[in-house]
Amino acid sequence: MGEKAFTIAWMRGSQLFAPLPDALLNELAGHCSIQSFSAGDFLIRENGDNISLFLLTRGEVKIVSNGTEVDRQQSGDTVGEISSSGISPPVADVIAIDDVEAVSFPLELIQSLCNTHPDFARRLREAGMIKVYGR
Repeated sequence: MGEKAFTIAWMRGSQLFAPLPDALLNELAGHCSIQSFSAGDFLIRENGDNISLFLLTRGEVKIVSNGTEVDRQQSGDTVGEISSSGISPPVADVIAIDDVEAVSFPLELIQSLCNTHPDFARRLREAGMIKVYGR
């Protein structure tokens, strides 16, 4: 399976991306990349400049806020919703627990998608707020 088909398959399995039309998934897949992280690598730094929304395709990450682990996310989950939606800078570190692979959606792409697809913007904000306040 090619990288684009791989990305589309993962997006179809994601609650955030699945409701989008196939043509849009195909377009998005052409503007993202697959990134690999080793155990201990930071995908996102608390209060840092996040430049991507990540859809995890392999491995597990821990979410660390103010030095305390507050959650874990794994394949199929997204991370970076808070900063990607413009709610605030990242509120936690996202650190690879083991080898992690993720589809990386550039922030500009996600913000453009939010501007043209209000339902996606709402799902993105809700996903972020649930992770912050719904624990």
